[in-house]
Amino acid sequence: MITNPSVNGRFGTWLGESIWPRGNLTAVILGGGETDSRRLFPLTQFRTLPAIPFGGSYRIIDLLMSNLINSGVNKIHILTAYNSYSLNRHLQRTYDMSGGVQYGGDGYIEVVANSMSPDSQQWVTGTAGIVRHFMSYFDSNMKNRFIQDIMVLPGDHVYSTDLTPIISYHHSTGADLTIVCRPVSGEQASRLGVVKLDSDNRIRTFREKPDPDQLSELAMSDDEMRPFLSATVQQQMHQLHSRRHSRRDAGLGFGGHSPGPGSSLDSGSAAASFDEGDGVGAARALWAARGHARVGGGAGGRVVLDTMTSGDDVELSQRAPGFVGSTGIYIFRRGVLSKALERHYKAQDFGRQIIPELIREGLRVQAYRLPGYWADVGGSVGDFYQANLALLEDPPSIDLNRPTEAPLFKFPLTIPASQLRGTRISRCIVSAGCILHEANLRNSVIGPRSIVGSRVTVTDSVIMGADHYEHEKPQQRPLSPTYPPMGIGEGSVVQRAIVDLNCRVGRNVALVNKEGVYESFDRAVQGMYVRDGITVITREAVIPDGTVL
Repeated sequence: MITNPSVNGRFGTWLGESIWPRGNLTAVILGGGETDSRRLFPLTQFRTLPAIPFGGSYRIIDLLMSNLINSGVNKIHILTAYNSYSLNRHLQRTYDMSGGVQYGGDGYIEVVANSMSPDSQQWVTGTAGIVRHFMSYFDSNMKNRFIQDIMVLPGDHVYSTDLTPIISYHHSTGADLTIVCRPVSGEQASRLGVVKLDSDNRIRTFREKPDPDQLSELAMSDDEMRPFLSATVQQQMHQLHSRRHSRRDAGLGFGGHSPGPGSSLDSGSAAASFDEGDGVGAARALWAARGHARVGGGAGGRVVLDTMTSGDDVELSQRAPGFVGSTGIYIFRRGVLSKALERHYKAQDFGRQIIPELIREGLRVQAYRLPGYWADVGGSVGDFYQANLALLEDPPSIDLNRPTEAPLFKFPLTIPASQLRGTRISRCIVSAGCILHEANLRNSVIGPRSIVGSRVTVTDSVIMGADHYEHEKPQQRPLSPTYPPMGIGEGSVVQRAIVDLNCRVGRNVALVNKEGVYESFDRAVQGMYVRDGITVITREAVIPDGTVL
């Protein structure tokens, strides 16, 4: 087992040994395309989706970057394609080896922009198309010659997890592709890629965003899902040893398999193995593969499933079908990915085209269950809003007060602590540098440098704050009733709303969606929208005194 002594992450050791050769894997983050960003308009009017502020002081991409850095993955590429200036600036200021987050050793973080080239005279689209464009650059760079596995991750998901067990599971099973999955309900399944598994958690069917009439073919019973959800350590030990001996008898190494028709496995990407009696090797795989689902009592051993956007377990009735949905996190063997993109050179999407073809060709595609909280905030404004408020639950969806060995990284703000005078706060996150005077805040996320005047009520809202104070930049025009100062003016009411950065909300303004509409662009000129029933105030919008929405 190769050990990289220059990396000292929180995770990645088992009984004193390195679990996986860190230097042999790179992470590729999809930085958000035009189609993805359109779903969260107007929050993406001036930025790409991963750059949207989240949870007060963070950006969406910060949670993903923290997962990678804490897991020891220190070779990271971010593929940008649309409206990426804000994202590029944030990455440069936050994750710089000379003054930002120290990821150290032989690691690097690179931004790779979508561009035209002699090989392609048009902008590439789709997840597979963007990664194909990246691979032409990646394969030509000598520093990447030792990379064996490529982890592809969407940049618009919110979760906090140790990625080490996923990578170890990928190696231990000898998979050509490992897809990180979660149990989901039928309503959620139509928004994701849905897989169907065999008893070894090998994916036999993959269908991207299936139509409702296709779901019956993909439903799995409790008995079928049990190996994915709740296999015990002893069962997995038996499975691993059985596989090892059966493959040895067949002349294959542990994790090996006979390539199916059209298979393009390269001999240099052999699976991890362990010797007879090597308890450490078996323990690595078992520890990596363990799920944390409960199995309830009752007839048939009713299974307790996760939801798509919550870490809490939710009981489904015995008659309700279960589904396994893809999170869009993939680990490819490098040779498999390169040859698949070359062979299916017209394919533009992993879920709709590449992955179903790999399964059809007989390659080994495994599913790994992601425990805990996970949310796709790129689906709609409502998803983003709910993910922010989930941070306020007890316990929170993601604990922002992390121990020092696994922190959540962000841009280091050099601003003073918040000033609170006569303010009532209930179940809120309040970031640094806020000035709150005699306000009433309930169940809300308050971003840095937020200024809230007296007698202001903020309920069930996300206030992103500002990236500068009023006095730090010259005024564009004199303050007047139609051009209020930055922040939320006295006497205003903000309810079930998202207020973007640097907004100027005047006095006695009511942002309450008075008519209860679900979607409205009628007042877009003023920077006010209603999306999914949520009032959205766009970045740097000016809301005059007395406005009612």
